[in-house]
Amino acid sequence: MRSVVLYRSVIAQEGEDQDVTSRLTSSKMDNATDETNTNGTADVSDSPEADQDTPESSGLPEPTLPPKPFEPVFTVKVTDAAKDGEVVKYSLKTAKIKSESEEYKVVRQYEDFEWLEHCLITQNDIGGIIVPPLPPKPSTTAQSAEARSKKQLGNKKRHGSDDEEGNDIKLVVGDEFEKDCRSLEKYLQLVVTHPILGQDESITKFLTVREAPTRAKLKKSIFSNLSKSLGEARKGGHKDVNEFFQKERDTVNEVSLQMKEAKENYMKIVYGEQRVAVGLSHLSTALHLGGQLQEGADVVVNKLFTQFSEGLEDAKQGLEVMAVNDENTLGFSLDLYSRYLEAEKEMLYRRTCKMMEFEAATKAVEKAKPQKRQMAEAARDKAEKEFEDISKAAEKELKNFHHQRVLTFQDSLVRHADAKIKAARDTYALLTKCVTALKTLDTNFKPL
Repeated sequence: MRSVVLYRSVIAQEGEDQDVTSRLTSSKMDNATDETNTNGTADVSDSPEADQDTPESSGLPEPTLPPKPFEPVFTVKVTDAAKDGEVVKYSLKTAKIKSESEEYKVVRQYEDFEWLEHCLITQNDIGGIIVPPLPPKPSTTAQSAEARSKKQLGNKKRHGSDDEEGNDIKLVVGDEFEKDCRSLEKYLQLVVTHPILGQDESITKFLTVREAPTRAKLKKSIFSNLSKSLGEARKGGHKDVNEFFQKERDTVNEVSLQMKEAKENYMKIVYGEQRVAVGLSHLSTALHLGGQLQEGADVVVNKLFTQFSEGLEDAKQGLEVMAVNDENTLGFSLDLYSRYLEAEKEMLYRRTCKMMEFEAATKAVEKAKPQKRQMAEAARDKAEKEFEDISKAAEKELKNFHHQRVLTFQDSLVRHADAKIKAARDTYALLTKCVTALKTLDTNFKPL
């Protein structure tokens, strides 16, 4: 069977997310109308500005410009992944934006990413921050590979292929390290471009120091997760004092469910394309094997089988390309933001907790006895300040988050459509060539 080459227009997630914060610059110019005398020189003594005090003479503070928006320091790529026993090691390549000659190459494993996330959360005030979600840990065991294959290709076996004991050989999908690399690279890009997390010392050491960071074993208790879920369920229904945040809480609860459902249904389409491609491959192989005989009256049928087999192989490759492109474009964004919306819900939950603490402190002042009233007022003022700070940070974070989400999906849809068109054109060209070959095939049988 001839080798068919199909241009795979696999679209990779390239580029880095730019900072969404707008540049606020304001300048105020005082245009003074100078009066000129008969000699043509400016008469400063008669101008109205001459009688006004300057900031220096009046003792007023000079106006200050707003702080410059955060500019990322690094660009990062996860270039490769290799399996070392049961551990997957990822190769990272980092460069400084203002100094392209400075490059760092380090190797990290998933536990290092978990430790980085732990450091970012514990070393920063993340009350009003939507922390970028870390992708789930990739599975490397044979059992996980079999479960993943069953999910993607269905609970089917390769018909007619038996091992030495006569059992059917199961179809198993290989490791998806390329997909894991893209997910971890996106996570690092979101961290380095964040105005607060991007300035943390932990991310700098993680990307530039050759040796992996010394990490402690992180304990994950099912009881803590259960307690957190119960707390969210109990406080999630508490009415917000701010209409903006109440609307945001209602919206994210609805959209997060829709995003998860959209991701699951979309991936069913991708898995369906993969299953059809596998079926076409089996049929193509069967026809090719059936067309090996070149003697007797079956020679014409065998030629048709062989040519038709090549056409099915072309169609199979076209479906494989479409499935890969679908997963790498829109599927990637749906998976990312199905997890990112959960991070937004966690941030809103932290703010709700601060709001309830402030309300409780306010009620405590009303019920406090005279000798404890001053202490209660101090606790109320502290809770109020914390609530105002987290609300201010959260509002800014939400606006940037939603703006970036719109841009991400807009880009994903454009790349998804371009990849679909390109793959369809390539497949059409190959199938047209196959049909032409079938039409011109010599079907006249000449007996010996």
